[in-house]
Amino acid sequence: MRLKRIGLILLMFSWVFLNSGCSYMVKNDQHEIYSKAKYGMDKFVVIRGYNIHYVEAGEGEPILLIPGAFSTYRHWNRVIPYLSKHYKLLCMDYLGAGDSDKPRSGFKYTIEEQTDLIANMMEKLQIPKVHIVGVSYGGAIALNIAARYPEKVDKIVSIEGNGINGNKHQKISYGPMEELLRFPVIGEVPIGVIRSGLADSFVVKSVMGKAWEQMSGTEKREINEIVSQNNKTASRASWYHIIRTLKTSKDFTEEAKTVTIPILYLYGENSDYHDMAKGNADFLKIYLPHIEVVSFGDGIHDLQLQKPEEVSNLILEFLAKPRINEQNAFNPNAQMFK
Repeated sequence: MRLKRIGLILLMFSWVFLNSGCSYMVKNDQHEIYSKAKYGMDKFVVIRGYNIHYVEAGEGEPILLIPGAFSTYRHWNRVIPYLSKHYKLLCMDYLGAGDSDKPRSGFKYTIEEQTDLIANMMEKLQIPKVHIVGVSYGGAIALNIAARYPEKVDKIVSIEGNGINGNKHQKISYGPMEELLRFPVIGEVPIGVIRSGLADSFVVKSVMGKAWEQMSGTEKREINEIVSQNNKTASRASWYHIIRTLKTSKDFTEEAKTVTIPILYLYGENSDYHDMAKGNADFLKIYLPHIEVVSFGDGIHDLQLQKPEEVSNLILEFLAKPRINEQNAFNPNAQMFK
């Protein structure tokens, strides 16, 4: 009898999490938002029939900000107050994240697919040229845009962007999570757990890594809110394909070697993906004339969450520099921030 009760309880919990995991909005034709933006205005643009959500804040030259894997525009909330004083920010939920559509089929969430959509988005919004800032998956998309749509970009800031230097050699493992998310029914259960908020504490500490214990209570609450709201809009299909993006995206290493757009590449020495990020930084310094690399001695992967003021100041300083003729170059030596 006791085993039956335990089995029934487990079945009920599984059903609850399965129901939660399946409840995300695949198509947001009504342009609903999960929660109002803390900074700026919520907006939507329809590209190729897909509803893309973004938040606009500030005035001036446009900067497009692309968050990392499994993240919403809220990952930029800690830098928006600094950057929006000088620029018009377009902080986007790429397809599959936040309040944007989350197609279950017909879109593989590869770096190049997201890049093509963003190029179309700029055309639809009548933005001829833009600065782009991206982190991780978003940083890879930013680099891909620089390589494939150079006419649309003024300058690029990539925070630990991946996808170059040989995609197949960049090892990012998500363990059994990839296999779980692969299956439409079984995979909805872990997504349901994530959407429920039960995993928030674990996820936020995983994201912040060694930086977590050094943060103030106010900072912890702010970051916990950002990550929590990311989790509440999770979806199985997009998360599964984004996990696999380095396997499924086209290797644009050779195209990256031809980039002449100024690039600022940031990475952390305490990042869980340090070897990959440093390898990409070293690659960029070898092949690209207009490249600045800055590493943070105590930095983690998501530097924009850990060090918003320092990162914002670096971005503002970089964007304020005049464009240099292709015959000249930025100093390719990396800087180190303690």
